[in-house]
Amino acid sequence: MLYIKLATDQTFEKKVLFVYYLCATVLLLAASFLVIYTEEDIDNNWLYNIFYLITICILSYYFYQILNNKVKKYVVTFLLIINLILFIIYDIIFKQFYNEFNGYVFAICFLSIVIYALLYFDQLLRNVSELNILYKFDFWLVSGYLFYFLGCFFLILFYESATVEQRGNVWTLQNVILFLSSLITLSGNLWIRYQKKLY
Repeated sequence: MLYIKLATDQTFEKKVLFVYYLCATVLLLAASFLVIYTEEDIDNNWLYNIFYLITICILSYYFYQILNNKVKKYVVTFLLIINLILFIIYDIIFKQFYNEFNGYVFAICFLSIVIYALLYFDQLLRNVSELNILYKFDFWLVSGYLFYFLGCFFLILFYESATVEQRGNVWTLQNVILFLSSLITLSGNLWIRYQKKLY
Protein backbone atom coordinates (compact mmCIF):
# COMPACT_ATOMS: atom_id res chain seq x y z
CA MET A 1 0.00 0.00 0.00
CA LEU A 2 2.90 2.35 0.70
CA TYR A 3 4.24 1.45 -2.74
CA ILE A 4 0.93 2.65 -4.24
CA LYS A 5 1.26 5.93 -2.36
CA LEU A 6 4.91 6.29 -3.32
CA ALA A 7 3.93 6.21 -6.97
CA THR A 8 2.13 9.54 -6.52
CA ASP A 9 3.88 11.06 -3.47
CA GLN A 10 7.67 11.06 -3.75
CA THR A 11 8.40 12.90 -0.48
CA PHE A 12 11.49 11.85 1.41
CA GLU A 13 9.58 10.63 4.48
CA LYS A 14 7.45 8.33 2.30
CA LYS A 15 10.62 6.93 0.73
CA VAL A 16 12.07 6.35 4.20
CA LEU A 17 8.89 4.52 5.25
CA PHE A 18 9.07 2.38 2.10
CA VAL A 19 12.67 1.38 2.93
CA TYR A 20 11.58 0.66 6.52
CA TYR A 21 8.81 -1.68 5.37
CA LEU A 22 11.20 -3.39 2.98
CA CYS A 23 13.79 -3.92 5.77
CA ALA A 24 11.10 -5.06 8.22
CA THR A 25 9.83 -7.61 5.71
CA VAL A 26 13.33 -9.00 5.12
CA LEU A 27 14.04 -9.19 8.87
CA LEU A 28 10.80 -10.96 9.71
CA LEU A 29 11.19 -13.37 6.80
CA ALA A 30 14.72 -14.16 7.98
CA ALA A 31 13.46 -14.73 11.54
CA SER A 32 10.77 -17.08 10.25
CA PHE A 33 13.24 -18.88 7.99
CA LEU A 34 15.61 -19.53 10.90
CA VAL A 35 12.82 -21.06 12.98
CA ILE A 36 11.29 -23.19 10.24
CA TYR A 37 14.23 -24.36 8.12
CA THR A 38 17.14 -24.80 10.50
CA GLU A 39 17.57 -28.07 12.31
CA GLU A 40 19.49 -26.55 15.21
CA ASP A 41 17.69 -24.58 17.89
CA ILE A 42 18.93 -21.21 16.59
CA ASP A 43 17.90 -18.12 18.51
CA ASN A 44 16.46 -15.43 16.24
CA ASN A 45 15.87 -12.81 18.96
CA TRP A 46 18.61 -10.61 17.54
CA LEU A 47 16.51 -10.10 14.40
CA TYR A 48 13.59 -8.89 16.51
CA ASN A 49 15.93 -6.57 18.41
CA ILE A 50 17.12 -5.06 15.13
CA PHE A 51 13.47 -4.71 14.12
CA TYR A 52 12.76 -2.87 17.39
CA LEU A 53 15.62 -0.44 16.81
CA ILE A 54 14.68 0.25 13.19
CA THR A 55 10.99 0.67 14.09
CA ILE A 56 11.50 3.27 16.81
CA CYS A 57 14.10 5.21 14.80
CA ILE A 58 12.20 5.36 11.50
CA LEU A 59 8.76 6.00 12.97
CA SER A 60 10.19 8.67 15.27
CA TYR A 61 11.68 10.34 12.20
CA TYR A 62 8.36 10.08 10.33
CA PHE A 63 6.33 11.62 13.14
CA TYR A 64 8.97 14.28 13.72
CA GLN A 65 8.48 15.31 10.09
CA ILE A 66 4.67 15.39 10.09
CA LEU A 67 4.24 17.14 13.45
CA ASN A 68 4.45 20.92 13.16
CA ASN A 69 4.66 21.96 16.81
CA LYS A 70 8.02 22.34 18.56
CA VAL A 71 6.75 20.88 21.84
CA LYS A 72 5.44 17.80 20.00
CA LYS A 73 8.75 17.44 18.19
CA TYR A 74 10.52 17.60 21.58
CA VAL A 75 8.24 14.83 22.86
CA VAL A 76 9.16 12.66 19.85
CA THR A 77 12.88 13.34 20.41
CA PHE A 78 12.57 12.60 24.15
CA LEU A 79 10.76 9.29 23.58
CA LEU A 80 13.28 8.29 20.91
CA ILE A 81 16.13 8.96 23.35
CA ILE A 82 14.37 6.90 26.06
CA ASN A 83 13.98 3.99 23.63
CA LEU A 84 17.61 4.24 22.49
CA ILE A 85 18.79 4.28 26.12
CA LEU A 86 16.73 1.14 26.81
CA PHE A 87 18.23 -0.52 23.74
CA ILE A 88 21.75 0.36 24.88
CA ILE A 89 21.11 -0.83 28.44
CA TYR A 90 19.42 -4.15 27.66
CA ASP A 91 20.97 -5.12 24.36
CA ILE A 92 24.50 -3.75 24.67
CA ILE A 93 25.36 -3.30 28.36
CA PHE A 94 23.43 -6.36 29.61
CA LYS A 95 24.35 -8.21 26.37
CA GLN A 96 20.80 -9.37 25.67
CA PHE A 97 20.95 -8.54 21.94
CA TYR A 98 21.48 -12.12 20.74
CA ASN A 99 19.62 -14.18 23.28
CA GLU A 100 16.59 -12.40 24.70
CA PHE A 101 13.37 -10.81 23.48
CA ASN A 102 12.42 -8.17 26.06
CA GLY A 103 8.69 -7.64 25.77
CA TYR A 104 8.66 -4.72 28.18
CA VAL A 105 11.14 -2.77 26.05
CA PHE A 106 8.98 -3.52 22.98
CA ALA A 107 5.93 -2.36 24.94
CA ILE A 108 7.60 1.00 25.63
CA CYS A 109 8.40 1.30 21.92
CA PHE A 110 4.78 0.55 21.01
CA LEU A 111 3.48 2.98 23.64
CA SER A 112 5.81 5.68 22.26
CA ILE A 113 4.32 5.24 18.80
CA VAL A 114 0.79 5.39 20.26
CA ILE A 115 1.75 8.72 21.86
CA TYR A 116 3.10 9.93 18.51
CA ALA A 117 -0.20 9.03 16.85
CA LEU A 118 -2.21 10.83 19.53
CA LEU A 119 -0.02 13.91 19.10
CA TYR A 120 -0.77 13.80 15.37
CA PHE A 121 -4.54 13.58 15.96
CA ASP A 122 -4.30 16.43 18.45
CA GLN A 123 -2.55 18.44 15.73
CA LEU A 124 -5.39 17.70 13.31
CA LEU A 125 -8.01 18.81 15.81
CA ARG A 126 -6.17 22.03 16.63
CA ASN A 127 -5.53 22.95 12.99
CA VAL A 128 -8.90 22.41 11.36
CA SER A 129 -8.89 23.51 7.73
CA GLU A 130 -11.25 23.32 4.81
CA LEU A 131 -9.37 20.31 3.48
CA ASN A 132 -11.13 17.13 4.57
CA ILE A 133 -8.78 15.00 6.70
CA LEU A 134 -10.05 11.93 4.86
CA TYR A 135 -8.05 13.18 1.86
CA LYS A 136 -4.78 12.98 3.82
CA PHE A 137 -2.79 9.79 3.43
CA ASP A 138 -1.02 10.48 6.73
CA PHE A 139 -4.39 10.39 8.52
CA TRP A 140 -5.08 6.87 7.28
CA LEU A 141 -1.53 5.67 7.88
CA VAL A 142 -1.45 7.03 11.44
CA SER A 143 -4.91 5.56 12.09
CA GLY A 144 -3.54 2.15 11.11
CA TYR A 145 -0.49 2.70 13.33
CA LEU A 146 -2.67 3.68 16.29
CA PHE A 147 -4.84 0.58 15.87
CA TYR A 148 -1.84 -1.75 15.52
CA PHE A 149 0.51 -0.38 18.16
CA LEU A 150 -2.19 0.19 20.78
CA GLY A 151 -3.54 -3.34 20.34
CA CYS A 152 -0.07 -4.87 20.31
CA PHE A 153 1.01 -2.85 23.36
CA PHE A 154 -1.42 -4.88 25.48
CA LEU A 155 -0.52 -8.12 23.70
CA ILE A 156 3.19 -7.64 24.33
CA LEU A 157 2.54 -7.04 28.04
CA PHE A 158 0.48 -10.23 28.19
CA TYR A 159 3.10 -12.15 26.19
CA GLU A 160 5.67 -11.81 28.96
CA SER A 161 3.48 -13.77 31.41
CA ALA A 162 1.82 -16.10 28.88
CA THR A 163 2.42 -19.85 28.78
CA VAL A 164 3.99 -21.47 25.72
CA GLU A 165 0.52 -22.53 24.47
CA GLN A 166 -0.87 -19.02 24.93
CA ARG A 167 2.04 -17.37 23.10
CA GLY A 168 0.98 -18.95 19.81
CA ASN A 169 -2.46 -17.39 20.22
CA VAL A 170 -0.87 -14.03 21.06
CA TRP A 171 1.16 -14.08 17.83
CA THR A 172 -1.95 -15.06 15.87
CA LEU A 173 -3.92 -12.17 17.35
CA GLN A 174 -1.05 -9.79 16.63
CA ASN A 175 -1.09 -10.86 12.98
CA VAL A 176 -4.86 -10.29 12.83
CA ILE A 177 -4.37 -6.78 14.26
CA LEU A 178 -1.59 -6.13 11.73
CA PHE A 179 -3.86 -7.26 8.88
CA LEU A 180 -6.72 -5.04 10.06
CA SER A 181 -4.43 -2.03 10.49
CA SER A 182 -3.12 -2.58 6.95
CA LEU A 183 -6.71 -2.68 5.71
CA ILE A 184 -7.36 0.70 7.34
CA THR A 185 -4.45 2.29 5.51
CA LEU A 186 -5.15 0.52 2.22
CA SER A 187 -8.84 1.42 2.30
CA GLY A 188 -8.01 5.06 3.00
CA ASN A 189 -5.47 5.22 0.19
CA LEU A 190 -7.89 3.63 -2.30
CA TRP A 191 -10.66 5.99 -1.16
CA ILE A 192 -8.39 9.03 -1.71
CA ARG A 193 -7.48 7.83 -5.21
CA TYR A 194 -11.14 7.18 -6.02
CA GLN A 195 -12.18 10.65 -4.84
CA LYS A 196 -9.43 12.28 -6.90
CA LYS A 197 -10.71 10.49 -10.01
CA LEU A 198 -14.24 11.73 -9.31
CA TYR A 199 -13.13 15.34 -9.04
